[in-house]
Amino acid sequence: MRLLLITAVVIVFSGCAKGPETVPLPTKVCIKTTHHNYPLVGSTVYLKYFSDTFPGYDKGAAFFDASFKTGADARGCIESVPEGRHWIVAFGYDSLHFPHEAFGSLPIEISLNTRPVLDTMLYLGH
Repeated sequence: MRLLLITAVVIVFSGCAKGPETVPLPTKVCIKTTHHNYPLVGSTVYLKYFSDTFPGYDKGAAFFDASFKTGADARGCIESVPEGRHWIVAFGYDSLHFPHEAFGSLPIEISLNTRPVLDTMLYLGH
C-alpha cells in the first residue's frame, strides 16, 4: 500500500513538471569590436530585434531586446537569436585615441535556412 502511494505521488509530480517554455534556436551572433584596428575589450553590444530602422545611439539599455559584453579578445557572442532582421549597436572605450568613446552599428539578418550564424567584426568610430 505504501509503495502504491509513493508511486502515485511521483507520477502526479512528474506529470506537473514544466519543460522549457521555448526551444532554443541553433542561431548565433558573434561580434569582435575594434577601433583603429585596436581590439576594444569590454564593449557593450546591443541587439534590437525585428527592426528595419536604425535605432540610433541615444537609446537606453531598456530599449534593446538583448545585449552582451565583449571579452578579453574583444569578441562576444549571443545564442538563440530569433530569425529576422535586426540591428546591432555597440559602444566601446578606446584609451589610446581621443575621444575615448567609440560606437558603431550594423544591420543583420538571421535565417535558419541561409544564415543561422553570423561571426563578424564591427568597426567602431566617433
